[in-house]
Amino acid sequence: MKKNLYHTLAVTLLTALVWACGITIDPTPLCGCSPVVTLPDILVGKWNFVGYIKEDSLNIDQEKLKASTPDFPADLELSFSKTSQNRKELTFTGSSSVNTYNGGITLGTGTTDSSWRAWTPITSGAIAQTKMAGSNEAMAFELKYLNGLSVGEKVKIEDGANILLRVKIPNDEMLFVRKR
Repeated sequence: MKKNLYHTLAVTLLTALVWACGITIDPTPLCGCSPVVTLPDILVGKWNFVGYIKEDSLNIDQEKLKASTPDFPADLELSFSKTSQNRKELTFTGSSSVNTYNGGITLGTGTTDSSWRAWTPITSGAIAQTKMAGSNEAMAFELKYLNGLSVGEKVKIEDGANILLRVKIPNDEMLFVRKR
């Protein structure tokens, strides 16, 4: 009888401790402490392409970026790979002025839970796309945009009024803003 009482008490206390510390399916802990947010968690979602930081002379002033739109709209959606248990492998899909595309990236080995505000190396895989034709200007934009995604070297998140995704490419950076 005493053994059952101690067992029930232990299970009750352990359940209360787990509940209070926020070890739940809900990402918001009940204890008021901050959940651990990793770079892959932040990257997953929908992003709008804003432009190239150097070429378009973009100032990373988040209030001004709300109204920025490139001549040719492009977007990007990142998600966890369905074929891998590795949370550093992400797939992407999107549209780039004329065609739709998809591919994958792998986050570098230097990625840690707290490094999402620092530059993180990436490796891109092949990018597949539809083959529709558009104006010369739209096709030139698309070629440059998809080439930028394929040669991306690093990613970085900046938070503020908007959540920004910066993709370091040779000689410039691609800038995306989180879709709301």
